[in-house]
Amino acid sequence: MQGIVIQGPTNYYKELSDHYQHYDNVVWSTWFNEPIKNIDYIKSKGIDVVESALPKFNGYMNVNYQVLSSFVGVRYLETEKNVTEILKVRSDTIISNLDKLLPKLKGKKLSFMALAKEGVRKDCYYELEYVHNSHDYPADNVIYGNVENLSTMFDFQVDELMSIPPEALITWNYLVSQDINFNLNYNYLIDKGISFFLQECLEENVEVNWLKRDVNLVDWYKDKTVYEW
Repeated sequence: MQGIVIQGPTNYYKELSDHYQHYDNVVWSTWFNEPIKNIDYIKSKGIDVVESALPKFNGYMNVNYQVLSSFVGVRYLETEKNVTEILKVRSDTIISNLDKLLPKLKGKKLSFMALAKEGVRKDCYYELEYVHNSHDYPADNVIYGNVENLSTMFDFQVDELMSIPPEALITWNYLVSQDINFNLNYNYLIDKGISFFLQECLEENVEVNWLKRDVNLVDWYKDKTVYEW
Protein backbone atom coordinates (compact mmCIF):
# COMPACT_ATOMS: atom_id res chain seq x y z
CA MET A 1 0.00 0.00 0.00
CA GLN A 2 1.28 3.43 -0.96
CA GLY A 3 1.20 6.72 0.96
CA ILE A 4 2.48 10.29 0.74
CA VAL A 5 4.53 12.21 3.30
CA ILE A 6 4.46 15.98 2.97
CA GLN A 7 7.49 17.14 4.93
CA GLY A 8 8.22 20.60 6.29
CA PRO A 9 6.61 23.89 7.30
CA THR A 10 3.08 24.89 6.28
CA ASN A 11 3.79 28.06 4.26
CA TYR A 12 1.95 26.63 1.25
CA TYR A 13 -0.71 24.85 3.32
CA LYS A 14 -3.66 25.80 1.12
CA GLU A 15 -2.10 24.96 -2.25
CA LEU A 16 -0.77 21.60 -1.09
CA SER A 17 -3.84 20.61 0.93
CA ASP A 18 -6.19 21.38 -1.96
CA HIS A 19 -4.06 19.21 -4.24
CA TYR A 20 -3.09 16.21 -2.06
CA GLN A 21 -6.53 15.80 -0.47
CA HIS A 22 -7.47 13.69 -3.48
CA TYR A 23 -5.04 10.90 -2.57
CA ASP A 24 -5.10 8.20 0.10
CA ASN A 25 -2.81 7.88 3.12
CA VAL A 26 -1.40 11.40 3.17
CA VAL A 27 0.29 12.87 6.24
CA TRP A 28 1.85 16.30 6.70
CA SER A 29 4.82 16.07 9.06
CA THR A 30 5.59 19.50 10.50
CA TRP A 31 6.38 21.43 13.70
CA PHE A 32 4.54 22.36 16.90
CA ASN A 33 5.08 26.07 16.25
CA GLU A 34 3.19 26.15 12.92
CA PRO A 35 0.09 28.45 12.80
CA ILE A 36 -3.06 26.79 14.12
CA LYS A 37 -5.12 28.06 11.19
CA ASN A 38 -2.78 26.29 8.78
CA ILE A 39 -3.00 23.02 10.71
CA ASP A 40 -6.79 23.24 10.95
CA TYR A 41 -7.10 23.82 7.21
CA ILE A 42 -4.87 20.84 6.41
CA LYS A 43 -6.92 18.58 8.67
CA SER A 44 -10.18 19.89 7.18
CA LYS A 45 -9.06 18.44 3.84
CA GLY A 46 -8.72 14.95 5.33
CA ILE A 47 -4.92 15.05 5.56
CA ASP A 48 -3.39 13.75 8.78
CA VAL A 49 -0.94 16.00 10.61
CA VAL A 50 1.90 14.92 12.87
CA GLU A 51 3.82 17.62 14.73
CA SER A 52 7.29 17.41 16.25
CA ALA A 53 9.48 19.65 18.36
CA LEU A 54 12.14 21.45 16.35
CA PRO A 55 15.62 19.99 16.75
CA LYS A 56 17.83 22.11 18.99
CA PHE A 57 20.44 22.31 16.23
CA ASN A 58 19.29 22.87 12.66
CA GLY A 59 22.45 21.81 10.80
CA TYR A 60 23.69 23.11 7.47
CA MET A 61 20.74 24.17 5.28
CA ASN A 62 18.37 22.89 8.01
CA VAL A 63 19.28 19.28 7.35
CA ASN A 64 18.19 18.20 10.85
CA TYR A 65 14.75 19.72 10.26
CA GLN A 66 14.40 17.99 6.91
CA VAL A 67 15.41 14.51 8.00
CA LEU A 68 13.48 14.56 11.28
CA SER A 69 10.18 15.61 9.71
CA SER A 70 10.69 13.06 6.92
CA PHE A 71 11.49 10.27 9.38
CA VAL A 72 8.50 11.03 11.63
CA GLY A 73 6.16 11.11 8.63
CA VAL A 74 7.43 7.79 7.29
CA ARG A 75 7.08 6.11 10.67
CA TYR A 76 3.57 7.51 11.10
CA LEU A 77 2.33 6.04 7.83
CA GLU A 78 4.04 2.74 8.57
CA THR A 79 2.62 2.32 12.08
CA GLU A 80 -0.75 4.05 11.78
CA LYS A 81 -1.77 3.26 8.19
CA ASN A 82 0.17 0.06 7.42
CA VAL A 83 1.69 1.77 4.39
CA THR A 84 4.61 -0.10 2.82
CA GLU A 85 5.81 2.35 0.15
CA ILE A 86 5.97 6.13 0.38
CA LEU A 87 6.38 9.18 -1.82
CA LYS A 88 8.19 11.82 0.27
CA VAL A 89 7.42 15.34 -0.92
CA ARG A 90 8.77 18.65 0.30
CA SER A 91 6.10 21.01 1.58
CA ASP A 92 6.75 23.48 -1.23
CA THR A 93 6.29 20.94 -4.04
CA ILE A 94 3.16 19.87 -5.94
CA ILE A 95 3.19 16.82 -8.23
CA SER A 96 0.57 16.46 -10.95
CA ASN A 97 -0.85 13.24 -12.41
CA LEU A 98 0.01 11.17 -9.35
CA ASP A 99 -2.73 8.73 -10.25
CA LYS A 100 -0.55 7.78 -13.24
CA LEU A 101 2.86 8.16 -11.60
CA LEU A 102 2.28 6.19 -8.39
CA PRO A 103 1.50 2.88 -10.15
CA LYS A 104 4.77 3.19 -12.08
CA LEU A 105 6.71 3.76 -8.86
CA LYS A 106 5.25 0.77 -7.06
CA GLY A 107 7.94 -1.75 -6.15
CA LYS A 108 10.88 0.64 -6.39
CA LYS A 109 12.91 0.19 -3.21
CA LEU A 110 14.53 3.64 -3.36
CA SER A 111 14.14 6.10 -6.19
CA PHE A 112 15.09 9.73 -6.86
CA MET A 113 13.99 11.89 -9.78
CA ALA A 114 17.51 12.49 -11.10
CA LEU A 115 21.19 12.75 -10.18
CA ALA A 116 23.27 15.86 -10.81
CA LYS A 117 26.30 15.09 -12.94
CA GLU A 118 29.72 15.47 -11.41
CA GLY A 119 31.43 18.77 -12.13
CA VAL A 120 28.39 20.62 -13.49
CA ARG A 121 28.44 23.22 -10.71
CA LYS A 122 31.81 23.62 -9.02
CA ASP A 123 30.76 26.14 -6.37
CA CYS A 124 30.56 23.50 -3.62
CA TYR A 125 33.37 21.71 -1.81
CA TYR A 126 32.77 19.04 0.82
CA GLU A 127 34.10 15.75 2.10
CA LEU A 128 32.31 12.56 3.09
CA GLU A 129 34.27 9.50 2.05
CA TYR A 130 35.91 11.38 -0.79
CA VAL A 131 36.22 15.00 -1.84
CA HIS A 132 33.47 16.68 -3.84
CA ASN A 133 34.11 19.83 -5.85
CA SER A 134 30.64 19.98 -7.35
CA HIS A 135 26.91 19.79 -6.69
CA ASP A 136 26.80 16.10 -7.58
CA TYR A 137 23.96 14.54 -5.60
CA PRO A 138 20.43 13.23 -6.13
CA ALA A 139 17.52 15.66 -6.28
CA ASP A 140 15.53 15.38 -3.04
CA ASN A 141 12.32 17.38 -3.47
CA VAL A 142 10.66 14.05 -4.16
CA ILE A 143 11.92 10.63 -3.05
CA TYR A 144 10.13 7.29 -3.35
CA GLY A 145 10.85 4.04 -1.59
CA ASN A 146 9.75 1.37 0.82
CA VAL A 147 9.36 2.29 4.48
CA GLU A 148 12.46 0.35 5.54
CA ASN A 149 14.77 2.21 3.21
CA LEU A 150 13.24 5.63 3.80
CA SER A 151 13.35 5.14 7.56
CA THR A 152 17.02 4.21 7.28
CA MET A 153 17.79 7.15 5.03
CA PHE A 154 16.27 9.75 7.36
CA ASP A 155 17.28 8.25 10.70
CA PHE A 156 20.10 10.58 11.71
CA GLN A 157 20.93 14.03 13.11
CA VAL A 158 24.14 16.02 12.74
CA ASP A 159 25.72 17.86 15.65
CA GLU A 160 28.10 20.15 13.80
CA LEU A 161 27.83 22.67 10.98
CA MET A 162 29.25 20.66 8.10
CA SER A 163 28.85 22.41 4.75
CA ILE A 164 27.51 19.28 3.08
CA PRO A 165 24.28 19.62 1.07
CA PRO A 166 21.42 17.68 2.70
CA GLU A 167 20.80 15.77 -0.54
CA ALA A 168 24.30 14.31 -0.40
CA LEU A 169 24.19 13.66 3.33
CA ILE A 170 20.94 11.68 3.30
CA THR A 171 22.23 9.56 0.41
CA TRP A 172 25.48 8.98 2.27
CA ASN A 173 23.57 7.95 5.40
CA TYR A 174 21.52 5.41 3.47
CA LEU A 175 24.48 3.89 1.65
CA VAL A 176 26.77 3.51 4.66
CA SER A 177 23.86 2.13 6.72
CA GLN A 178 23.53 -0.60 4.08
CA ASP A 179 27.30 -1.26 4.05
CA ILE A 180 27.51 0.17 0.53
CA ASN A 181 30.50 2.33 -0.37
CA PHE A 182 29.52 5.95 -0.84
CA ASN A 183 29.74 6.86 -4.50
CA LEU A 184 27.53 9.25 -6.43
CA ASN A 185 28.22 7.76 -9.85
CA TYR A 186 24.95 7.16 -11.72
CA ASN A 187 25.71 3.63 -12.94
CA TYR A 188 27.11 2.67 -9.54
CA LEU A 189 23.89 3.72 -7.79
CA ILE A 190 21.79 1.85 -10.36
CA ASP A 191 23.89 -1.24 -9.71
CA LYS A 192 23.22 -0.89 -5.97
CA GLY A 193 19.45 -0.90 -6.48
CA ILE A 194 18.77 2.86 -6.46
CA SER A 195 16.67 4.05 -9.38
CA PHE A 196 15.62 7.34 -10.97
CA PHE A 197 12.13 8.13 -12.18
CA LEU A 198 12.29 11.21 -14.38
CA GLN A 199 11.54 9.02 -17.41
CA GLU A 200 8.25 7.96 -15.81
CA CYS A 201 7.40 11.62 -15.18
CA LEU A 202 8.02 12.43 -18.84
CA GLU A 203 5.96 9.46 -20.05
CA GLU A 204 2.95 10.48 -17.96
CA ASN A 205 3.25 14.26 -18.44
CA VAL A 206 3.89 14.71 -14.73
CA GLU A 207 4.83 18.16 -13.47
CA VAL A 208 6.80 18.55 -10.26
CA ASN A 209 6.17 22.16 -9.40
CA TRP A 210 8.59 23.68 -6.91
CA LEU A 211 6.55 26.59 -5.63
CA LYS A 212 9.47 28.19 -3.82
CA ARG A 213 11.34 28.64 -7.12
CA ASP A 214 8.34 28.76 -9.47
CA VAL A 215 9.79 26.02 -11.66
CA ASN A 216 8.65 22.65 -12.98
CA LEU A 217 11.48 20.35 -11.94
CA VAL A 218 10.71 17.86 -14.72
CA ASP A 219 11.71 20.52 -17.25
CA TRP A 220 14.74 21.42 -15.17
CA TYR A 221 16.05 17.88 -14.68
CA LYS A 222 15.50 16.65 -18.22
CA ASP A 223 18.50 18.68 -19.38
CA LYS A 224 20.92 15.78 -19.89
CA THR A 225 23.93 18.07 -19.70
CA VAL A 226 23.11 18.62 -16.02
CA TYR A 227 21.31 15.51 -14.74
CA GLU A 228 21.41 11.75 -15.23
CA TRP A 229 18.09 9.92 -15.37
